[in-house]
Amino acid sequence: MGNIPVGGWISLEILIICLAVWRVFKFIKAYKSTEQSLPTEEKIEAMVNCQIKNKVLAAFLTRDFLTIYYLFSPSNKRKLEQGTAFTLHKKVGYGGIVFGFLFVLVLEAVGVSYFLHSWSTVIAWVHLALSVYLIIFLISDYKAIKRNPVLLSHEKLHIRLGLRSKAQIYLHNIESIQAGKVNFENDKKKKDVWNLTLFGFEDPDYEISLKEPLLLRDGLGRDCLIRKIYLTLDEKEEFLTQIKLLKEKVEVVG
Repeated sequence: MGNIPVGGWISLEILIICLAVWRVFKFIKAYKSTEQSLPTEEKIEAMVNCQIKNKVLAAFLTRDFLTIYYLFSPSNKRKLEQGTAFTLHKKVGYGGIVFGFLFVLVLEAVGVSYFLHSWSTVIAWVHLALSVYLIIFLISDYKAIKRNPVLLSHEKLHIRLGLRSKAQIYLHNIESIQAGKVNFENDKKKKDVWNLTLFGFEDPDYEISLKEPLLLRDGLGRDCLIRKIYLTLDEKEEFLTQIKLLKEKVEVVG
């Protein structure tokens, strides 16, 4: 590597920059060609999937693009589709807990990076970069949770858990809804269970069993079949009343 002339390194850097700019223009073109009526989140996902065929890489890039989008986009809620919205972050005090995590992360990032700097400058900068990324992700994920409540429409249940996962469940595919504490301890580690509690360990309000498995893609780009959903909501009584009413109407029409 030491025998490569300076001109060679400059040419290589110019080539990398050109490839990066070309890829950015490809992403912009793909974004503009998506259906304009779609929400921004879905347009970003469609843009990435159009350009990247590897599911794992596409999942990581989609998450990173969404992280940037939520970080810089206004905090006000986006216009929701028609339906009733139910939040899932207020009752558990998720905002305060996230703020506490951020405070600890900032102190840890500064302190540990300063300590590592005396040992290895490279490792110190890597640690600082990872810490900053985690801080940005937590902020964006919290904003995504606030702006995307669970939405119950006349035929679907729309769920987006921050930057982590999302799904649409048709009401006619719901087998039963019962209290979440009944089977949660036995089910929470199963691969066909989607746990929508924010921290993963608190008792959920409801267990939703499906008639047919739901195909879900997680944040790592892996596809899995979901048969049960555990859900915690702030307006749990109203949610149960409305989803049972709508489910009955769907079954009557069906």
